[in-house]
Amino acid sequence: MRVQIVAFITSLLVTGFVIEQVRRRRLAVEYSLIWIVAGLGMIFFSLWKRGIELLAGLMGIYYAPSALFVVFGVLVFVLCIHFSLAISKLSSSNRVLIQRLALLEDEVGARSIVLSTAENTDKGTKEEDL
Repeated sequence: MRVQIVAFITSLLVTGFVIEQVRRRRLAVEYSLIWIVAGLGMIFFSLWKRGIELLAGLMGIYYAPSALFVVFGVLVFVLCIHFSLAISKLSSSNRVLIQRLALLEDEVGARSIVLSTAENTDKGTKEEDL
């Protein structure tokens, strides 16, 4: 019973922490969903001890707490895939932004050359007029 209470309190703290980070806009909603689902799952299984045993039975695991390690291993795997996809998307976006910035810098450089040439031409014609 004591372990269940500690697991329940820990689950509430984790879920509350994630929700608070979303509220303060430190954690994006799309990343928080996985953590909230994990926290709610932890709350569910900390309140329903028989649920862990049932889950272990469905997975064919003899020792019920070992089922939690399998579930958390799958969760970590899903998080790794999710963050890999996010990093890949950001990397691709950065590449596009860098290319656009390079084109803009090139255009600004070309315009400054045209402007400086035009200014020099104007100075030359003004000196001839004197």
